[in-house]
Amino acid sequence: MENISEIISHFNFTQTRKSKQYLTSFFNQKSFNKNQTLYTQNKLKMFLENFQLIDGYKSSENIVLSIQKFLGEVNLENYNLLTSIMYRDFFKETNNNISLFIEFFHRFSLILKNFQKSDLCKDYSDEVEKYIQFIDSLSINKYHHKVLDFKQRKNILSKIEVQVKNKNFISFWNFFYMFDVYSSIAKGIKKYDLTFPRFNSDKTFSIKNFYHLDLKDAVKNTITTTEKNTIIFTGANMSGKSTAMKSISIVVLLAHLGIAVPAENCNIPFYESIFLHFSVNDNLKEGYSHFMQEIVNLKNVLQELKTKNCFVVFDEIFNGTNINDASKITVDTIEGLTKYKNSMFIFSTHLNMIENYLVNNKNIMLLNLESFLIDNELKFTYKLKEGWSKLEIGKILFDKYGLNDLLKHD
Repeated sequence: MENISEIISHFNFTQTRKSKQYLTSFFNQKSFNKNQTLYTQNKLKMFLENFQLIDGYKSSENIVLSIQKFLGEVNLENYNLLTSIMYRDFFKETNNNISLFIEFFHRFSLILKNFQKSDLCKDYSDEVEKYIQFIDSLSINKYHHKVLDFKQRKNILSKIEVQVKNKNFISFWNFFYMFDVYSSIAKGIKKYDLTFPRFNSDKTFSIKNFYHLDLKDAVKNTITTTEKNTIIFTGANMSGKSTAMKSISIVVLLAHLGIAVPAENCNIPFYESIFLHFSVNDNLKEGYSHFMQEIVNLKNVLQELKTKNCFVVFDEIFNGTNINDASKITVDTIEGLTKYKNSMFIFSTHLNMIENYLVNNKNIMLLNLESFLIDNELKFTYKLKEGWSKLEIGKILFDKYGLNDLLKHD
């Protein structure tokens, strides 16, 4: 989905820029493993159980960067009594960095030691314990809040240098940033009061009272199907088709990432790949036109469907070609995809002439967002209704805004 950053923004409470990069990578997953998803779900539940602890922990970007710079420059040989006399600024800066290092790791170790672990996340619980021991090995607690002499500081530098050479700080920072990522996502779940989804194997696709996180006082909708694997949205512009499709897509994506979702209840199949195609643009770098990009997108989906169950969304597919071509290949595409019974496909279209080709397909659910025309005024309820929308508003708006009069020449 384009504008994935709009989704991420609801879960971005990260405390460093590097953590945000890790968060973005987390959200940009394309393929999914059910066991990993459920494990991430349990991890986030564990972070929510520790919410008061993680919510109170603050970390400074500048301090983290200063410590990392210090670790990259540690050299035990340069820290001696001679440099304390000849290079006082260097010696003083090193001492300050040691104090900063001790304070940072002491505070983070307290978080880890007070973090209530879960038997459902044994691997991650073991990882937390691993880094508690790692920090303890640096003698952090031994020297915290103490005035250190030269020998004690040198001892700390010696321990640091060994861990740097063994590259153990690299794995620590990866753990630290992902700890911040999970904490950040947990804060988003808590803020928006989201619900963890369930996955089934009986092909039921049910999302109750879902809504879009960007909308205040959003109208909630429910979608449920057990036999149909293709949903087609029709209806007027401004009726809310794209918003409804994005809302469903966000629920499915968050569910597969292991995150709680904006819905009262979510019980859906598990899909191994997710394709969300909204607002397809020309790919100038590759030399593709809008239509050719749509062809490429569809081909990528079909290749993935050979081996994986997929969730696929096409918003107004093939609107980059003429209406006759679009009608024929849209019908062919939809009918072809409905045969992949273990996947789910969602389309939107303005091609009303293709209704008769699809209406009797038992694998297709037809939906529209309720719209009314009252006294030449459009009314939208943003509620999902079954069936193909018959309302065409292009000419109505054309006339309403006086374009016919403006186009007339005396």
